[in-house]
This record gives sequence, structure tokens and C-alpha cells, in this order.
Amino acid sequence: MMHLLVEDAAAWHAELKRLGIAETYRIEMGELKQQPWRMLDFTLPDPSGVLWRIAQNL
Repeated sequence: MMHLLVEDAAAWHAELKRLGIAETYRIEMGELKQQPWRMLDFTLPDPSGVLWRIAQNL
């Protein structure tokens, strides 16, 4: 698992959806979720099987 901390997780999520990453690589991108540990994040498995958690601090 890789954790990528970004300034705007919602913008990342929207851009990856717009690009059709999930359909192109036949993966399942997670939905944005506000976590109890004060982060907004989503998951994205890459084609090699590494799970990315893309998040921002709230």
C-alpha cells in the first residue's frame, strides 16, 4: 500500500474519474470518504496490484 497526501483529494478523485482511469485499466476506484482520523480519502489499486490511498488532511 502507498499513501499519497495531496492538497485536494476531491479534485484528484474528479480528475481520475474524468480521465476514465477505472474503465481503462479495469480497476475499482473507491469513493471519497471522510475518515474519523480527520482525512478525506479514496483508494485506487494500480494495474500491478499496489493499493494507493490518496488523502488530504482536514
